[in-house]
Amino acid sequence: MPLTAEQIQGLGVALNEADWHDLTIDEPATSVDVLLTVLSRDEAGAEVADPRRTLRLTGCSRLAASYRAGTWDDAAAPVVPLDVEGLDRLLRRHGGGPVYGWEFVDSPRHERDFHDWEHRLSLDLAMSGRGGHSLCLFQDLGGVHHLNLRVWFAEVSVLDGNGHRLDLDAFIAGGMRWWEAMYAGERSDRAPSIVATASEPLPRRGLRGLFRRTAR
Repeated sequence: MPLTAEQIQGLGVALNEADWHDLTIDEPATSVDVLLTVLSRDEAGAEVADPRRTLRLTGCSRLAASYRAGTWDDAAAPVVPLDVEGLDRLLRRHGGGPVYGWEFVDSPRHERDFHDWEHRLSLDLAMSGRGGHSLCLFQDLGGVHHLNLRVWFAEVSVLDGNGHRLDLDAFIAGGMRWWEAMYAGERSDRAPSIVATASEPLPRRGLRGLFRRTAR
């Protein structure tokens, strides 16, 4: 089933401030697995005990990565070549930082950003899936290197830490509950440095500029 506009927006909430740890590319299966730890609360309001989630992107048509020896806004930063194994090793060694910005899937902002780095690619992998959607992620690697990633995919599913498939809408709802609780003043043991700058619930305020993230 194609993603709805509500699911695309909801994935932005559910993935916001998730830590990105790993990437697994299966070219014959045209799939890409993205391993993250997310901010989520269960239906009782408790933070989930195991926050590991895998986004499984299938029907992938392309993966592009730009790994640069400089900060994200350094237009002169040298591009470091990567192959598939090198990208995997890079994230396993230096990944685990947060992704943020409230928009990750089919984002017009990321579409514009892609034009800034699409000619500075470390890896450009064509795959035989049909594509149709795009996921954009990034990692600030110690403040001295920066990684941008874009994957074109057809469908997305979510797996828990034990590899069991989760309902996509339930995954989104868990992220929504976490952010709603944060704005309601609930303290998070998992992300105590994230604090609200306003008290209005998330759906009424939209998706941008709603939180302050202090140093971790």
